[in-house]
Amino acid sequence: MHERLSNPPAKLRCGICGKRFRKGGTRYRINLEIISDFNGYIEDVSKKPEDYLEKKIVTILDQTKNMSEKELEEEVYLKRNCLVCLNCREKFIMFLKEL
Repeated sequence: MHERLSNPPAKLRCGICGKRFRKGGTRYRINLEIISDFNGYIEDVSKKPEDYLEKKIVTILDQTKNMSEKELEEEVYLKRNCLVCLNCREKFIMFLKEL
């Protein structure tokens, strides 16, 4: 005998359009990972003014002072996962082909 759940699982929906997935229907998982990349260039500051690095740091702090910890983290690493319907999968693939 199967035990009945007191709270049935929430209906799954497409992460893009919100369409509800049918029981046993097709859905697709998108795993997206964006990672900051180092281009190998390190600026030679040996011939710059003494306060050059300090000014550069102050500039960076000014540019980021209104950003949350999460926003700063996502500047370096972002990972997202979502389920999508067939229609949104096709749109996503077309978007990727345009890149």
